[in-house]
Amino acid sequence: MHFRDRAIIRLETVDSTNNYAANLLRLSSPPDGTVITAQEQTHGKGQRGSSWVALKGDNLLTSMIVYPNFLNASNSFGLSQIAAIAVKETIESLCDKDVYIKWPNDIIVNNKKIAGILIEYNWSETKIQSAIIGWGININQRQFELLSAQSLRMITGRHMPTESVLDVLIDRFDRLYDALKQGKRDDIKKTYLQHLYKFQEKAAYHFQNEIIHAVISDVAEDGKLILVKEGGEEIRADIKEISLIF
Repeated sequence: MHFRDRAIIRLETVDSTNNYAANLLRLSSPPDGTVITAQEQTHGKGQRGSSWVALKGDNLLTSMIVYPNFLNASNSFGLSQIAAIAVKETIESLCDKDVYIKWPNDIIVNNKKIAGILIEYNWSETKIQSAIIGWGININQRQFELLSAQSLRMITGRHMPTESVLDVLIDRFDRLYDALKQGKRDDIKKTYLQHLYKFQEKAAYHFQNEIIHAVISDVAEDGKLILVKEGGEEIRADIKEISLIF
């Protein structure tokens, strides 16, 4: 295991595990790999400034503090890749379904979202000083406001202890983090692309105030999505510029 001095902080209720982790970093230097997990978040955060709503005790709401100073601005997306692969592998180990990563790091089963990831970075010039990886995995919740959401229990029919899922997630992430630190970025990217939702498939996207049809051809080192439009034009987009139309 990479994080020998890991601390695990278990909370009943918190505004956001990512916010709690950020406050820890402001006040001290928590051990590398510190995990914060909560039964309930009152102001959970998602990508694009969205909220993450989950019923108390039903889901895994957790954040991890890491110090990946071996990464810089040009290859920082490697951390996002392993955070997503770790969740994908965790869910695959618990259900007999194909699990995909929807760029950049949502997790999809049966075309519905089952988990999301939010990574917040602290930079020191071009190096990452610290990062907070926030995971939200729908485990036992059986009803959602959004029809596009689901849980492991909805898929398997089984109740699963959130602590057991956390143990699997930590184990998978630690192994991948070691590989990233050892410079195995090509292997990690290959795995990421193999399980990328709609990779090399024609799909519709909202891009720069229009609807386009394009094929994902690659993901750049900095995390930008590379697509080829009908007609052969290549475009590169970040998360604020493009969204998949289901």
